[in-house]
Formats: sequence, structure tokens, C-alpha cells
Amino acid sequence: MHVAFLIIAHAPYLRRAGRRPDGEDTLHTLIAQGLLPLIEMLADLHGAGLAPRVALACSPLLIEQLADPVVQKHFVLWIEDLLAQRQAGLQSAEAAGNSHAAYLERFYLEWGRRRLHAFTERFDRGLPQKIRELAAARVIEPLSGAASHAYLPLLGREESARAQIEQGLLHTTRHLGRPEGLWLPGCGWRPGLEQIVAEVGLRYVVADPSSLPPDQQPYPVWALHRRLAAVFPDEAIARHAWSAELGYPGDPLYRDPADPWGYTALSGEPYDPYHALRRAQDHATHFTMALLAEAARRPADDMLLVLLDAGQIGPRWVEGTTWLQAVMTLCATHTGLNLTTPGEYLRAHRPHETVTLGESSWAVGGHGGWQGAVAEEYWQAVHGAEAQMVQLASLYPSAMAERERTLNQAARELMLAQTSDWPALLSAGTDGDERVARWRTYLTRFSQLATIARRARIDDADRFLLEQLEEIDGPFGNLNYRVFAP
Repeated sequence: MHVAFLIIAHAPYLRRAGRRPDGEDTLHTLIAQGLLPLIEMLADLHGAGLAPRVALACSPLLIEQLADPVVQKHFVLWIEDLLAQRQAGLQSAEAAGNSHAAYLERFYLEWGRRRLHAFTERFDRGLPQKIRELAAARVIEPLSGAASHAYLPLLGREESARAQIEQGLLHTTRHLGRPEGLWLPGCGWRPGLEQIVAEVGLRYVVADPSSLPPDQQPYPVWALHRRLAAVFPDEAIARHAWSAELGYPGDPLYRDPADPWGYTALSGEPYDPYHALRRAQDHATHFTMALLAEAARRPADDMLLVLLDAGQIGPRWVEGTTWLQAVMTLCATHTGLNLTTPGEYLRAHRPHETVTLGESSWAVGGHGGWQGAVAEEYWQAVHGAEAQMVQLASLYPSAMAERERTLNQAARELMLAQTSDWPALLSAGTDGDERVARWRTYLTRFSQLATIARRARIDDADRFLLEQLEEIDGPFGNLNYRVFAP
């Protein structure tokens, strides 16, 4: 049986978000505990001749930040600060005669030094470049995504969906190489997207099985006949890796993610990384046997697509990177499993059926598109801004100089407001959190820029604001507002 691992990774726009109490920490943690170990592992397995193969869907917004010198500098400062804290913790533990705490501090010091060396020396701070090299070596198959990780089924304008898909493809190609497939947040799909995706030249999309008709098996199908295929992840298999209740992350030997210092295991006992990492290898063996058991129930030429989240494998399950390395090694050396990627599989096994994909479960039913009064306010505000952006693109089709820059920045602010992190957190009732309320900031800046763009002349105050916003909210440097033209 063919097995394809798809690893997704995303962080909202956190550049210059500050370093305490949270700020950029989420982004740096994802780099240190999720992406760096993953890229190191794939490079090591490739160097050992084991031919690892994975698909990787980094959101274009995350890729832009990984390539940003400011983010790179702040990551080094962050991990150096972490090492200083661990060194102080080691001294305190030794002075108190706490041998287990000292053992853990030495473990974390060594871990941090390895991450810092890998980032600064081995990869020269350039994670996107290393991913591109591994893609050229056919180790990684990059997937495109919505530019700012927007949830496309709930956007208000077709122009917004097209802009997100086109800009996502442009910036993924720029940093990682030309992708074949598309990953959307939550596998979010709605009818009508297939034409846009096919027109930009993508060959397949990863969709949720809930998009299929009730009697349709989740095998690869044509979403647009002979132009766009759809593949579907197996949730039951992936549950082993992401469910604390039903899968591996809830094992009592593993580190408690609620303990910021990593002293406590989920059992409540003192954490021991040696035993936890041994357990991760045992779970890797179990997972490989589960894959083989699933293979026995499927046609020999079928593909099992396993979806993993880099924000879970590492940041929320710290032993997950050891587990994944062991799984990849076992799969690469087992004769009953053939590691592949969705694009590679589809080149050899074309779908037999054409199916009209419906809306995925996140857009309908119980999720309700992130219901709630504040979330509803968010969607209404975003839809209003989308309509304004389309109007501006129609009103000024040939803008030049500062008006063009103003309109480009307005489009950038709108796309940042469309990031799907905001409605997801709003539905949880966390609008009071300054990080979540950033959507209001982006839409306020959008409104300011829309007002400036309509003026006959841009004055010094307008110019100063524009320059500030271009620096503060600066992803997607090649974004052109005309992508929102109807």
C-alpha cells in the first residue's frame, strides 16, 4: 500500500508582536519544536539514503515570516534567552541538591543548543531555502495554501477567494518551488472553488471526506474532470497522533504540555525524557503495525493519506518528533509500505470517478462557521471590507505611484484580517485577548487606507502612515490590489 504523510504548519502574523507575555512566542515555539526538528530529521534520513517522502503544507503567511530577517533575528534572541533561563535553572537545582531537576535542565540545555546550532549554522537561518532544497531532492512535496490562511467557504466575495488562492500560489512558488497541490484550512471547501484552483494550474486539492456524497468512498476522485483531483486524509489513522484521549499524546510518561518548565509528566510524576522517548519509539512501532493492518483491508494500489500538524507534533506533544522520525524510518524500510506523496501517487494512479464536492463539515452543521455574536460581528466586518476592496479595485484600475502603494497596502491589511485564526478564537469567547482582537486593528488600518486612496492628493501625514503600515504589516511584498478586481 502507498502511504503519504501530509504535514501542515501555520502561525498567524506575529512579526514584531512583542516577546512577552506571548507575542511571538507561538511562532518561535513552532520553529524550535516543530519545523526545525522536522527539517533536520528529513535531511538526516535523506543523507542516510532512506529516501523519506512527505508532503508539506506551510501556510504562505508562515513561509513569509520564516524568510523575514526580523523574525530570524528574534528567534535567535528568543532561544538564547531560553538557554540563559535553563542555565540559571541548572545552577539553582545544583545549589539545592535537586539531582532530577539538574538532570532535566542539562537535557533542555543540550536540546536548545542543538536547535540553535541547526538554525544558525546548519541552515544559515534559511528554513525556506532548506525546504526548497529538499523539495528539489524529492524529499518534500510542497503544497500551496490560502495566502493568509483564510477560511475560503465563509469569505463574502469570489474575488477574495481568488486573491487568496493566487497569492498563496505565487508566494509558495517564490520560496519553495512550484507546488502541485492545495491545502486549505480545515480542508475548507465549497462548490465553485474547483474552477479557480484548476485555472491557476494546481493539480489536486486535499479535501475533507465530509465533502463527498454520503455513499462515496474516500478514494481519490476528480473534482473537475481530468483537471483537478481531490484526495482525502484518513482521520482514524491520524487520531493516534493528535488525540490525547484516544491516541499516543495522552500517555502518562509523556511531558505535561501545561507545565512550561517541563518538570512534570502527564501522570503527575517527575518527567523523565529517557523513558518518554523510549515510549515514543514503541508508539512508532504500534503506528506502523496499524498502517500495515489498514493496508491489509485496502486495495494494493490505494493511497493512505496521513495528516499531521506541526503545531501538534512537537509544540503540544514534545516527544512527537521522535515518534515521527521512528515512523518515517520504519515506513522507509518496510517492504509492505511504499512512501509516496499525493502528487507522485496521482501521476501513477489517476482517479476513476468525477464527483462534485460539497461544503466541508466546518462550513455547515455543528461548527456553524464559528458561531457566536462576536464571530458574527467579525464576518460582517470582513465582508464589508471585501466589498470595499472590490469597489476600490474597480474604481482605480490604473492607479500609480502612492495611490497604487496605498491600495496594495489596503489589500494586505484585508488579507491579514481574513486569517482564519481570528474567527476560530472568537468563537471560543476570547475577543478580550489583545492577540485575537488584532482583526479589528487590521480592518481599522484598511479603512484608513481606503479613505486615503480616494483622496485627490496624498499629503505628508498620509504618506507617513502608509510607510509605517508597509513596515508593520509587510508580508506578500508582491501583492497587487488588482487581484481583487471583479
